[in-house]
Amino acid sequence: MSWAERVAHLLETRTFRHASLVAFLFLLVAVGTVLLSAHQIDALLHSHVRDMVLADLRAQERSHHFAEAKGLAFALAHEDTREREGNKSFVLSPSGALLFGDPKVRAALQCEPPCALQWRNVTVGDASAQLAQLFGVQVPLADGGVFFSGYDILPMRERLRVIPLVAGAGLFAVLLSSLAIGLYTSVQSMRRVDRIRSALRRYVTGERDATVPCGPDGDEFDLLGQDINHVLDRVNRLMEEVKSVSSHLAHELRTPLTRIYNRLANLAEKVDDPMREDVLGALEDGERIQRMVRAVLRIGEVDAGRCEHAFEWFEVRTLLDDLAEYYAPLVAISGMALRIEAEPGRELYGDRALLFQALSNLLENAIKYAPGGETLVLLAHRRGDGIALGVADNGPGIPAALRGQAVERFRRLGGTSGGTSQSSQSGSGLGLALVNAIARLHGAQLSLEENRPTGLLAVLLLDRRHWNDRTGLKSALRT
Repeated sequence: MSWAERVAHLLETRTFRHASLVAFLFLLVAVGTVLLSAHQIDALLHSHVRDMVLADLRAQERSHHFAEAKGLAFALAHEDTREREGNKSFVLSPSGALLFGDPKVRAALQCEPPCALQWRNVTVGDASAQLAQLFGVQVPLADGGVFFSGYDILPMRERLRVIPLVAGAGLFAVLLSSLAIGLYTSVQSMRRVDRIRSALRRYVTGERDATVPCGPDGDEFDLLGQDINHVLDRVNRLMEEVKSVSSHLAHELRTPLTRIYNRLANLAEKVDDPMREDVLGALEDGERIQRMVRAVLRIGEVDAGRCEHAFEWFEVRTLLDDLAEYYAPLVAISGMALRIEAEPGRELYGDRALLFQALSNLLENAIKYAPGGETLVLLAHRRGDGIALGVADNGPGIPAALRGQAVERFRRLGGTSGGTSQSSQSGSGLGLALVNAIARLHGAQLSLEENRPTGLLAVLLLDRRHWNDRTGLKSALRT
């Protein structure tokens, strides 16, 4: 698995998604908190400046009573500037002339007498920059003039603005920390899940001593691993019991069946021709029962992993060559041709004898049901991350709706409108079931597909990722 796939798989884990959801909700709360705090700070700033302005107005009223614009302007001009630090005031005469204050402030307010009592929030600046943000009140004087008293809140706002920024930066750091913790937790959880899955895959492929590693922490993964180990141990004991019963049953059946077969064979030599056909028919039925018993026991052994198997690297082309050589006489008698499609030098990891048996069953089916004069194909092709190993023919094939049933034990499909299926002839219905069992032992899948334009393509889809877990190699298919 590549790093991109690992990261994608990690991001899809429930632990990381839960951590991401919590972080997202925390981010929404954090953003809302920062915005609300900024709004509250701005409201407190305006409230504080409002109190300062009102205090200044009360002081001016006590001193000058707002009687006339000239007297107020004179008094303001001779006040100690330290007492009015930060204050931006101006006085207009009844005619609109500026008696006291900054002309820029007067231009920004755009007030021409007479002006009503009103709180103002204006920006003072020029084309290059913002100079001040004034918040204050304009007051009409008794003689028709105007007095404005306000404070520049821009410096105070700049100082207070750092508070929500620092808070936001801290919340963002907490957010990143929570994501990092979630990612770390996801990595640890995935490692433990992968160990559990690896142990189960090894158990399915025949390693009956495979167990899930359990640590001393006693957390939920350890408890799950302990339960899985108990289940596997119980399955092993039951399988041993089944193995003992199956072996005993096979031995007990094989002996009387062999005796019956031998007696029928002796009887066939002694009886007259009219009875010989019945005896020979009974011999064929007895041989069929023996083959069925052997096939059922073999499928059980493969499914349970009790059969002898040795996984190793071997060249696929040599396997197909040996199979073609072994079946060459039968193919020739059937009036068919056999072709091999496989790249030389390609290697596969598996049990050579079991795969030979699986391909033999597929090839015998193809010889049995494909019409004479056709060419059968033994193939080994790359498909995705794995390899497709199987047989292709030009017979009647199996309808797509019935292919899932074809691999079941004792399943023999009836004829269809499209022709006789590959399972509709005589047989025990165990051939494809055995192939399917061998495929599962190899972590593969038996796929029955349409061989265009007609026929059946029966392949074992071997996935290299399964053998990465088994062998620890980077690639299960070596070229």
